[in-house]
Amino acid sequence: MKHNKRHRIRLPFSTALPLLLIGCGWYAVVSQSQSLEQATIETYQKAQLEVVRSMARAARTYITRELELRPQAVHEIEQEVLDYFVKPTRIGITGNAWIYSPNYVVFDESEDFPEEYQGKSIALIFALQRRHGAWHYEEMTQAVMQGREGVGWYVWQPNKAIESTPWWEPLTQDAGREIAAWSPVVVFPDTEREKIWVVGVSAMLPELMQMNGAYAQIQNSILTMSVMTIAVLLLMVLLRHGRVALETSEAHYRAIVEDQMEMICRFRCDGTLTFVNQAYADTFGITPGNLRRANVFDLIPQAELPKMLSQLANLSVAQPTYSSERRIITPDQQWRWQQWTDRAIFNHRGQVVEIQSVGRDITERKLYEAEIERLAFTDPLTGLANRRRLYDLGQASLRASATQPSPVALIYLDLDRFKPINDTLGHDAGDELLIQVAERLRACIREGDTLARLGGDEFAILLAASELNDAKRIAERILVALNQPFHLRGHAIQIGCSLGIATTVNEMPFSELLTQADIAMYRAKSQGRGNYAVFDALMHAETLTRRQLETDLQHVIQQDQLRVYYQPIVSLSTYEILGFEAVVRWQHPRRGLLTPAEFLPVAEELGLNLPIERWVLRQACRQIARWQSRYSTGTHLLVSINLSDKHLAQPDMVDYLKSLLHETRISPANLMLEITEDIVIQHFETAIAVLTRLRQLGVQIGLDDFGTGYASLSYLHRFPVDMLKIDRSFMQMISRSSRNSPKNGQMVRSIALLAESLGIPTIAEGIETLDQLTQLRALHCSYGQGYFFAEPLNQFAVEDFLKCYNHEKLRLRS
Repeated sequence: MKHNKRHRIRLPFSTALPLLLIGCGWYAVVSQSQSLEQATIETYQKAQLEVVRSMARAARTYITRELELRPQAVHEIEQEVLDYFVKPTRIGITGNAWIYSPNYVVFDESEDFPEEYQGKSIALIFALQRRHGAWHYEEMTQAVMQGREGVGWYVWQPNKAIESTPWWEPLTQDAGREIAAWSPVVVFPDTEREKIWVVGVSAMLPELMQMNGAYAQIQNSILTMSVMTIAVLLLMVLLRHGRVALETSEAHYRAIVEDQMEMICRFRCDGTLTFVNQAYADTFGITPGNLRRANVFDLIPQAELPKMLSQLANLSVAQPTYSSERRIITPDQQWRWQQWTDRAIFNHRGQVVEIQSVGRDITERKLYEAEIERLAFTDPLTGLANRRRLYDLGQASLRASATQPSPVALIYLDLDRFKPINDTLGHDAGDELLIQVAERLRACIREGDTLARLGGDEFAILLAASELNDAKRIAERILVALNQPFHLRGHAIQIGCSLGIATTVNEMPFSELLTQADIAMYRAKSQGRGNYAVFDALMHAETLTRRQLETDLQHVIQQDQLRVYYQPIVSLSTYEILGFEAVVRWQHPRRGLLTPAEFLPVAEELGLNLPIERWVLRQACRQIARWQSRYSTGTHLLVSINLSDKHLAQPDMVDYLKSLLHETRISPANLMLEITEDIVIQHFETAIAVLTRLRQLGVQIGLDDFGTGYASLSYLHRFPVDMLKIDRSFMQMISRSSRNSPKNGQMVRSIALLAESLGIPTIAEGIETLDQLTQLRALHCSYGQGYFFAEPLNQFAVEDFLKCYNHEKLRLRS
C-alpha cells in the first residue's frame, strides 16, 4: 500500500478539465480512426492502380502479340485475357477484378454483382444502383465512358459497413465505401473489333479495414477510451466520498490498465520504468515486478535508440505527445513492429517528470504493406525489380549525384536469340529461360547494384557511384556468363546477349539515361551481337537524325516526295529490253535523293512500308500504261516491283491488285511481283496460297535474291514462280579477278542449270562489267540488269533511253 500511496492520483475537483481531456481523447480517437481509414484508401488504391496498370500492360502486350500470331482467333484471345490476366487478380482476399467497356459489362464476377446487369450499358447499371440507395458513381461513370485511367470510391452496398462494424458506421456515416482503380486498354487495335476496355479492381473498404487490422486498432482505441472515460467519470464521483474511495478507484484503474491488450508503461526521463502492464511485460518475457526499476532504453535495439531519444527530447508543453513506430527484438529473437504514443507528464513548473507510453503491435500490418509494395515494384516472374522500381532508384541516384558528384552507370541488356525459344519450345519454356538468365545476372553484379527486368527479354542494371570501367567489367562478365549453354527441358540452349552502357555525372531525367543505354544496345546489335557498346555523342547525333527521319516519313506520301525510278532488264541473248524494275527514291527536302536502303527499314519499323509499296505499285502501273500508249514496243514491256511480307499477308492483296489492273488498263502479264526467298520460306503455306491466286490472275511472280536462302533447292519446285533473280553478291564470284577459281562460277552455273531444268528464266542482278556479261552469257543466264546497261532512271530518262537503245543494242551484239 505504500507504493500505491506514493503514486496516489491527484485530481482537481473541477469537472471542466477532466471533461475537456475526455473530449480531446475522443477527438484524437476519431481523428486517428479517420486517418487510418484515409491511409487504407490511399494504400490500397495505390496498389490497385499498380495492379491494373500491370494487368492492362500485360493484356495489351498479350493481345498485340497473339493478334499477330492468330489474327482470326479474336474470341479465343479475348477469353484468354480474361482467364490469364483478369480472373486470377485479387487484392488480399476481398478485391475483385472487372472489365467494363463504355457500352457494356465485359466481365464482373463480384459476389454482389447482379446477374441481370450483365450486358447492360454502364450508365443504365449506375442509374439502377442509385434507385437502390447507392451513390457516388459520377466520376467512375465518366472515366469508364471516356476510357480514362483513375481511382475513386463509390457506394455499391450501403449496408455493408453497418454489417461489418455496427459500432463504427453510425459515428462516421461510412456507408460501406468500395474503393477502386481502373486503367484503359485498347483491344484489338487496327482491326474491325477495335474497342476500349476499362480494366479495374475494387474492394469494400469495411472489409479491407477489417482485414488489415485497422478496425481492430480503432476498436481497441475506442475500448480503451471508453474504459478510461468510465474510469475518469467514476473517479470524479468517488472523489466526493473521500480518500478511501479515491484509493479504491485508483486500484481499480490500475487493474483495468494492466489487463489491457495494448502495452502501457511509464518511465522517468533517465529511462527508469515506474509502471508496466501485463501486455508490456509479456512482450519481453519478463514479469511486471522484475521490469519495474529496469531501464526502458535497455529494451530498445541500438539501431532504434537514437531516433527514440530524439523524439522524447522534443516533448514539451507545446507538444506533449508524439506518435512513432519502432522495432524491438522479442526473447525468441524475432523482430516485431510496434506503434507507440508517448505522452509527457509535467510537474507544476512545466518540466517533464515522467513519460507514459501506449503501444500496440503492428507487425502484421507492416508485413501486409510490405507485400503490397513488393507486388507493386517487383517483376512477378523473376523476382527482380520492375521498370517502376528501377525508375525510382535511378532518379534518386541521379539526384544524389548532383549534390555529391559521383558517376552513375546503366547497362541495358537484350537477349539475342530469345524469340525462337518461345516459338519452338513455348512460352512456358521461355519463362523458365528468363528465370535462369536472371539468376546468372545476379551472380555477375555487385552488392548494391540494382538488377531489373524491363519486360520481355530486356533487363537493366543500375550501377550507382560507378565509373565506366566498372560497367565494362560487369558487361564482360555478363557476356561470358550468358554465352554458356542453358539447359532447358532436355535441350542445350545457346542465346547470348547485346549490351548498351550509358554513364553520367550530371542530374538528368532517368528516362534519358535509359534511352541512351538503349541506343547503345542497338548499336551493339548492329555490330554483330554478342558484345557491348558505350553511348557517345555520335550515337546521339545519329539518333536525332533517325528521329527526324521518322518524323519526315510520316508525311512523305502526302507531300509528294517519293519518286519511282526504273532500271532496264535486258535479254542476254538478243539484248532486247524485257522491261524495268521499279525502285523507289525519296526526294528529301534537305538531304536530297535517298535510296531505299536509307529509309525503307525505318519505314517498315513505323508501319509505313505498306502504303509506300502500294503507292509505288500504283505509280509504276500508270507509267507502264503511258509507255504502252506512246511506244509500239511498250505493249511488251514488263514492270517488276518488290513486295514485302506484310504486303503479301494483306487479306485484300489479290482484290486490290485486280482493281488496280482494271483501273490502269494494263494486262496482268505486264506486271511481275518480286518476293524474296526468305519471305516464302518463313510464311510458306500462306505465301504459296497467295502466289497461286496471283498467277491465276495472270500476274508474273519473281523470286528475288535467289541463292541466299537456306532452303532454295529443296523448296524451289513448289514455288509458283515465273522468274528467278540471282542475287548481285554472286556477280563478284564471276568477276575477272576470280577466274582462277572455277568454284566461284559453279554456284551461278548450278542456279542457271536448275532454273533451266524447271523451265524458269533467270535474271542476273548487279552486272557492271563486260567480263561479267560475257561469263553470264556462257552460263546460260536469260536476262540481266545492272549499271553496265543503265542505272535506275526517272520516267523522262527512260523515254530517252528507249529512243537511243537500238544503237546501244547493235554495239553489244557486235
